[in-house]
Amino acid sequence: MCKLEWQGNGDIMQSWRLIDTGSCDGCYNMAVDEAIASAVRERKAATTLRFYTWHPACISIGYFQKPDETLKGSIVRRITGGRAVFHGSDLSYSVVSRTDNLLFPKNINGTYYTIANALIAGLGYLGINPDPQEKECVRKDSSTKYHRTPLCFNTALRHEITVYGRKLAGSAQRRWPDVFLQHGSILVNRTASENGQNSISLGELGIFSGDISLLIESLAHGFTKTLGIRLIREDLSDYESELAKRLAMENYPGL
Repeated sequence: MCKLEWQGNGDIMQSWRLIDTGSCDGCYNMAVDEAIASAVRERKAATTLRFYTWHPACISIGYFQKPDETLKGSIVRRITGGRAVFHGSDLSYSVVSRTDNLLFPKNINGTYYTIANALIAGLGYLGINPDPQEKECVRKDSSTKYHRTPLCFNTALRHEITVYGRKLAGSAQRRWPDVFLQHGSILVNRTASENGQNSISLGELGIFSGDISLLIESLAHGFTKTLGIRLIREDLSDYESELAKRLAMENYPGL
């Protein structure tokens, strides 16, 4: 399911859902992303851009990652890969779309770059100018670090967003034959180095006021301008809400 609108110049504009679920616990946050993916797969929902925060603070780890003894606190396992992220002072996003959506390349790396460009454009409205996107497979100084660190933000791959060489936003993706889910986090404030010395937060840049609603608005604007889409604010459907509650209990127990 993909809502389409004709523009005045004859082009077709996609209409996506924009959902802000606010602050929820880690298990429910991960369950909601999976529920949205199910709804898009079943053609019960259009392509969806979601924003959310985390309360109480917790750690999410990648699907194949083993819990590390250095990770202290509540832990939830993501449906996507990657490494551990400390949540609580970040804004997370997710994009769920069918894989035949013409706005996205057919491969995982192309999809990463497309979404990264939209996020970078959104950050630009706040006066934040991330480093240029790497064109190599892995940043030159991170290929060995990635295998040693359990922390997502302690290393940056080619599609990820950095400022002054330090990682501001990390993302992970899960693909099925017909649908993909990409979600990630942007560090907003950092009072300690939970996410590693190679990370950086918006608060450290001395530009961002800390207004999450303004950050969401700016990022959403980046998607509309970069992809030429229309965003329609909606809530989760009854189907998604009920499925998320069930998945939170069945698929996302605390570790």
